[in-house]
Amino acid sequence: MPIPQDRGTVTGNPLVSHAATLVGVLVGIALPTYLQLEPGKAMAFAVFCLLLAWIVIDGTLAARWRWASRTRRDEAPAIFWRRIGTKLVGLAALFGVVVIACSVFPLFTQSSAVQWIIEAGHTTIPIFIALAGTTILYVVATDLVAEEPDDYLNQVGRAVMMQDFREEDALFALRLLAIKCFFLVLMFSGGMSALSDLADKPAWAFPPLSAAWFEGLLRLAFLLDTVLAAGGYIATFKLFGWHIRATETTALGWLVCLICYEPFFPAISHAFVPYGEGPGWETVIREGSAVFILWSVATLFCTVIYVWATVAFGPRFSNLTHRGIITSGPYRFIKHPAYVSKNIAWWLFAAPSFIASGLAEGLARAGMLAIVSLIYVMRARAEERMLSRDPAYRDYAESVAAHGLLAMAKRRLAPTAPRV
Repeated sequence: MPIPQDRGTVTGNPLVSHAATLVGVLVGIALPTYLQLEPGKAMAFAVFCLLLAWIVIDGTLAARWRWASRTRRDEAPAIFWRRIGTKLVGLAALFGVVVIACSVFPLFTQSSAVQWIIEAGHTTIPIFIALAGTTILYVVATDLVAEEPDDYLNQVGRAVMMQDFREEDALFALRLLAIKCFFLVLMFSGGMSALSDLADKPAWAFPPLSAAWFEGLLRLAFLLDTVLAAGGYIATFKLFGWHIRATETTALGWLVCLICYEPFFPAISHAFVPYGEGPGWETVIREGSAVFILWSVATLFCTVIYVWATVAFGPRFSNLTHRGIITSGPYRFIKHPAYVSKNIAWWLFAAPSFIASGLAEGLARAGMLAIVSLIYVMRARAEERMLSRDPAYRDYAESVAAHGLLAMAKRRLAPTAPRV
């Protein structure tokens, strides 16, 4: 199937892509766990396996098509190499900003990801040298196949060298850098913590259908999600069509997204919406009972849907960005399956505790969780406003409205009367 150069809707075989994603992430988690690698190396290995699976299955085909269909430009070699040099200057400047940010802000300096990189620095020098050489080759190859080689990287380089540049491209580069830097450090650190938990308390070490067993499976699902997300923030390769086409530009869009993550959400939830502070579910539901098993399976099912949504994104997963419209997996049926399933899981997990708290306190804590769900509604609306600038998303939204899960439910509940 032809691959458009900058397609708005992601095409290809979704089953193959989803299978490759699952294989990559599961192998990447299983091998370092078996080899008992320390969390930093284990997380790096997991992300590497995931990227390798994506490149082999999806990236190689896209790169070959782009190379075969590239438009040969009639320009002097001096102009080409001058532009490559400018792009490398821009890339070096952006990397310098990352190093400064990770060396100054406590959010980064205190993260386990940055601390591990610093501690392992002397052993990773050959890797960084190899990455530097690969990066130069990648910049050259991407420039050769690009329809418009004068991209934001070239504009950042021009800005650094005090030449005329497009301000909107420089601002786009800074937004992109902030998104990748913040979320990659967050996801890598979260993955390290989850891998450590997996080594200490694996689900299979507990009796099946016990509370500890279900909690272990939930931790495993969280680990899968964080590894997939970390891979997505790294895999913004334009050569493979995984690049960021647009970013969120509104303050509200950034606010309702960032407030859902550390360090913002723990502070806000503790101060304003401490819905989780109360009696445990075991005061209402006895462990091992039929109700407990059904309730736990329902919670776990919602979590699986949430991870499935991340799998459907594949290498294009990212917050606050547009990297292609996903129409496969659970996105065939609903526009925001991750948010819906995550919030249902939270309500299922917290509801027994609300009941055990008594009427007044239970209603108050339920209202606090409702505020959290409202934040996700606002987040979904902000994403829709950003993506709706792309006609491909508007077509997708119309398709879901006509054929999605809610449309199917309406047709079953209120079937159209036959014409006489």
